[in-house]
Amino acid sequence: MSTQVAPNRPLAWYLASSAFFLIPGGIQMVMFPWLVAVYLQETPARVGMAQMATQLPIVLLILWGGLIGDRVDQRRLLIVLQCGLVIPPLVMAALVSADLVVYQVMIIWALIGGTFVAFTQPARDALLTRVAGSDIQRVVTKAVGVQFGVQIIGFAIGSTAVFFGAAPVLVVQGALMGVAVLATMRIPVLPPAPARVRASALREIAEGLALVWRSEIILPAVLMTFAVGVFFAGTYLVVLPLMVRDIYQGSAGGIALVFAANMLGTCTTIFFLMRRGGFERPGRALILGSLVSVFVLALLALELPEWGFYAVVYLWGMCGGVNMTMSRSIVQEASPDTHRARVLSVYSLGMMGGIPIGSVLLGFCVGLIGARLAVLVPVAGMFCAALLLLLGSRLWHVRRGSLAPVEA
Repeated sequence: MSTQVAPNRPLAWYLASSAFFLIPGGIQMVMFPWLVAVYLQETPARVGMAQMATQLPIVLLILWGGLIGDRVDQRRLLIVLQCGLVIPPLVMAALVSADLVVYQVMIIWALIGGTFVAFTQPARDALLTRVAGSDIQRVVTKAVGVQFGVQIIGFAIGSTAVFFGAAPVLVVQGALMGVAVLATMRIPVLPPAPARVRASALREIAEGLALVWRSEIILPAVLMTFAVGVFFAGTYLVVLPLMVRDIYQGSAGGIALVFAANMLGTCTTIFFLMRRGGFERPGRALILGSLVSVFVLALLALELPEWGFYAVVYLWGMCGGVNMTMSRSIVQEASPDTHRARVLSVYSLGMMGGIPIGSVLLGFCVGLIGARLAVLVPVAGMFCAALLLLLGSRLWHVRRGSLAPVEA
């Protein structure tokens, strides 16, 4: 009787693991801003600072996460880290029940969660390439579709905090993370990565940074991702929840709905890309998607009815689906096996490093000029970034399947 693993089994369990890992992430994305902005009624500047705290550990630690992801078995690392992630939401549930939630507690929660993400993200990204097979863009598109699709479930669960209270929702968050652990354990043990000469930790991190720096393809994709982190992710995490609260008088349900509308738009694009089979020129799609996103986002500066607000957020999410899949597939395809986790950690640093800057910047902008006019700041910033990469990089000419991995 053959014991050979079916070719699709590692990918299937990887996607299941990602799904149960990201549903709690969707819950967190609703619960955290709701607790800070609505439950504690903090100012826009303090909301921005709190969102910055969720990303700060990632900025400081993700390169170390990439180093560890290249050195150890990624499957085993994810199992250990996800076991640790079961605990924080259960502790928060106890604190909420005891009415001990204050702003400082939220900051501590954010810092702990960000620290875990700094080590899980590079390992999960590198593991995807090992289970993907030959068509990386198609598998990345599917993985991003799962990522955004299941987070909508998390948003729906998070929105029920208005009816059931925060504590039960946080308990569900912890339980689902436990299911993610079980799913990760079902990923078959994969052949080890190619052997390499191990140097000091700082030298290996520097190797990953140098590889990105000298790549004419990876570096522009990372720079575009950094701009997305500053201008678009900052808008998503800070401006949209404050628009829900200040303009449309919404609560946890409204915050969940605006996040879900954005994610649903992204899923629409992912479904289209899966049916179409992706783009032959991913760099061109990345630049054009960013430019279209700018004009769609600018519509939020208008006095829209509530349904119009959510419709624009949906359209903006459709553009984001192109940006996310194309940038990630470019980086994964052009990364060598021996350095993939480190390169992907630099890619993640591009996004995560931009988010704290954007969160603080846009939090203060909302406090100064209001949420509606603050939207014009990321519109101008992202337009300039896309134009610079269009004129000053080779992204426009990149073809799918022609990206030989950069020499290490």
